[in-house]
Amino acid sequence: MTTTQNAGPLEEDLQEALSYIRPLLKGHSGDLTIAAVDDGVVTVDFHNACHSCPAISVTFAGLVRSRLMQVDGVKDVRSSQVHASRRALDRIAATLGGPAHYRPAQSTSRPSLPLLPKQPSACQPLAIADAGGR
Repeated sequence: MTTTQNAGPLEEDLQEALSYIRPLLKGHSGDLTIAAVDDGVVTVDFHNACHSCPAISVTFAGLVRSRLMQVDGVKDVRSSQVHASRRALDRIAATLGGPAHYRPAQSTSRPSLPLLPKQPSACQPLAIADAGGR
């Protein structure tokens, strides 16, 4: 791991975060290393099964990035192996209950559509039964 310290994260803190992340990845025959730390930007590399996993974006946003962003001094976490937009990574993290780390672009994008309210499960069978009985 190459490190350039400019008020960035301490290596001990990064290793502590890795001690939480790596056993979870190894449980799926994967692994992770920190390739570089430059001015608070941590670059990670995935290995073994993680390298070719189709869910690498979910693992990166939901586990790796969320945990490493909790380390003091970490400004960003990147991986050249993750091919998802910053917005997609934020949405993945938010869906998994983690914090969004990227700021949305200027309000030139379209507003998202509102979600429809969920029907109580008790209403659905009655509607089906009523429709079939008539």
